[in-house]
Amino acid sequence: MSIYTKAGDRGFTSTINRKNIPKNSPIFSVLGTLDEASSALGTAKPHLEKELAEKVDRLQKDIFAFNGELAGAEKFATAEKIRALEQEIDSITSRLGEMKVFITPGKNAGSAALDLARTMMRRCEREAISLSQIGGISREAMSWINRASDYIYALARLADSDEAAGAGTKFSGKQPLSTNGIRLAVEKHNLSDIADDLCKVVIAKAREMGIKVVAAVCDNGGNLLSLKRDDDAFIASIDIAINKAFTSTSLKMSTKQVGELSQPGASLYGLQYTNSGRIVIFGGGEPLLMNGEIVGALGVSGGSAEEDTLLCEFGKRVFEGGN
Repeated sequence: MSIYTKAGDRGFTSTINRKNIPKNSPIFSVLGTLDEASSALGTAKPHLEKELAEKVDRLQKDIFAFNGELAGAEKFATAEKIRALEQEIDSITSRLGEMKVFITPGKNAGSAALDLARTMMRRCEREAISLSQIGGISREAMSWINRASDYIYALARLADSDEAAGAGTKFSGKQPLSTNGIRLAVEKHNLSDIADDLCKVVIAKAREMGIKVVAAVCDNGGNLLSLKRDDDAFIASIDIAINKAFTSTSLKMSTKQVGELSQPGASLYGLQYTNSGRIVIFGGGEPLLMNGEIVGALGVSGGSAEEDTLLCEFGKRVFEGGN
């Protein structure tokens, strides 16, 4: 059976209870965004520990059933379903304690994907308002979308927490990665000669750790020399890796050091809001030295901040010929 029907080629489609609706109608905006959110949740699951992955899987199934309600199937969003989400949220927050600061997504791959799903559910809530104005969604359904986005936020913070640290990867150590036996193709080189090979070596080491990353190298003027993305590495990691390299070469220090100096009350607090948002304040960027001079920097993104830091330090030692 073909997966294409050609029925929607003229810009109209149908739900269970309504026929020939324009595809840009509010109902399809909501249904489409719910589908996006479920897909983003799916990208999180491989990076989460079992309990958390199971919670995400159940939520995906609930989103599927909720989609059915909006399309004309049996009712899903009830007061009981809303209370169940609230109880789940309360249970998670009781484990984590009160959250008093704004969160910068990206501490690890699992929480980053969950935060992406959260933003999609927030967009779904905004789109649902347009649907409610023409009577296409119930008050309980509106409430369920709101609680679902709150629930995903709580799941993301749980994925960030120490009790879930290291989940979903084959590596959770903190020791420096060995460079024994690893040499770049050109021993005496300019950075531009070796940038591609350096990125490839870092990606190969990340694969050994069970991580998909993006590696970027820039020169000492902040100009990109090489960018390599492993298959299925997060697309968002492209800009992050480039900006980590830019941060390290422009400030002549690792992004981990920049982060320590940019905390509230520290000497560089607020630096992250400069340079059109290009300054990165978490690990994964390292300056590269040749004959004691900074010639550029390496940026790595795709794992947790700790994993990116270890990989970037590994790449720096490979470039500089150390063990």
